[in-house]
Amino acid sequence: MMWTKEYSGIAIVFSILVLSVHILFFFEYTMPSFILLTGLGIIFLFFISLWYYTKYWKNINSFTKKLFFHSIIYRVLGVVFLYTLSMFYDPDSLPFEISAIDSVNYDASGKLVTDAIEKGDSVFKTLSTFWKGKSDYGFSILIGILYYVFGKFPLIIKIFNVLIGSFSVIRIYQITKYIYDEERARLTAILMMIMPPLIWFGAMVLKETFLIFVILNIGYFIIKLVYGARVKLWILAFIVLQIGITLYFRTVLAPLLLICVLLQIIFLKTQKKQYRIVSVLISVSLIYATYFVVDQLGMKENVDAIVAASQNQFENELTHAASSRGISYTTAIVAPLLIAGAIVTPFPSLLDFEEAQLGIFAHFQNEIIRNCLYFFVFFGLYQAIKNRRKGSIFIVSFAVGYILILAISGISFQDRFQILALPFLLIFMADGIYTDFPKKIKHWTIYLVFIFIAILMWNLFKLSNRGLL
Repeated sequence: MMWTKEYSGIAIVFSILVLSVHILFFFEYTMPSFILLTGLGIIFLFFISLWYYTKYWKNINSFTKKLFFHSIIYRVLGVVFLYTLSMFYDPDSLPFEISAIDSVNYDASGKLVTDAIEKGDSVFKTLSTFWKGKSDYGFSILIGILYYVFGKFPLIIKIFNVLIGSFSVIRIYQITKYIYDEERARLTAILMMIMPPLIWFGAMVLKETFLIFVILNIGYFIIKLVYGARVKLWILAFIVLQIGITLYFRTVLAPLLLICVLLQIIFLKTQKKQYRIVSVLISVSLIYATYFVVDQLGMKENVDAIVAASQNQFENELTHAASSRGISYTTAIVAPLLIAGAIVTPFPSLLDFEEAQLGIFAHFQNEIIRNCLYFFVFFGLYQAIKNRRKGSIFIVSFAVGYILILAISGISFQDRFQILALPFLLIFMADGIYTDFPKKIKHWTIYLVFIFIAILMWNLFKLSNRGLL
């Protein structure tokens, strides 16, 4: 069963009800009309487009070419939309997004790299004066190279993200087709093509879009490695190289990706003779090669630091998030809630009660759409674990493992960090949508009732913490 008009109707009605209740009861905190209406328009466009593409692209020829072209169009529109928001509500942040901080820092560090290249100075020594750790060096170097070739314009990085994000849509299609089938692969690719959070962050000078591409590449090549007629060393080397690259983008990803790759290799369900012996040899080689790369890159200390810091990371991150958002958290109360609701969070902030909230409620549509659809993710995950589909071990272990890391770190409610797991969750979402089961709409409706209550409680919680109730 594909996405139907009835599904779109339910999702749109749910979104309207959520917004209407908050406007009705908290009218004095209603967000600006332009942001409210454009956000609602994006929700309409998403669910109508989802129905249209799943119906009319079901058997269309040249699917990947059209997919890539349309992905570029949506991502270019995302860039234009963010420019428009900044122009209306935060012109001082142009050419970046509203309340830009990280984008500004990446742009500045990239320009330093460009200057270092032009002068023949050490890039790493230059970046050491800007960043505290090496986990941000990778994106700064990438920006610096692009600036050196094309000029020091942030739009260059946004165009790069548009292209690399569109290639990622093709890659998720290839992965899903191998693990499932053509129908689910097309649905997954369509979801990723039009998914607002991916378009939103892809329109910024941020590293997540490139990281998603690297993670998907690793997933694609590990499937090729374990299901190929014979082991190809260049694929193994390429996987190790990409894991090594993540050390300079988000260090915690490297050990997680290595563990997920090893799980896929070791626990692969296959009829091939001698596979277990070969899998052990591949695993040992992979561990040694990764350790060698980490050591040669001088990142061993960073990995050790992550392990040492993880003991108090939850409390530290929660404290930082609370202070930056002006919210008072009690760790003992919030911790179980964050872990239990790690997948469905973050919930949308829908109220305009202080200037700092502008950059948060400006993308409320991203959270509403995700909250609405994650019901299908749960069912798809259940199906994947139950049926042990070929190649699914890597994507299940990464998606679940990464979200648990975020939950334990206390940052699962920050949407930017969550999107690294989103492409793999879309695979399960597509399976949950496509697979029919008894009383599907009834169960989804019950789920939406709970999500509605959770969104309302989240916004009440934020008001209460500021003494506005």
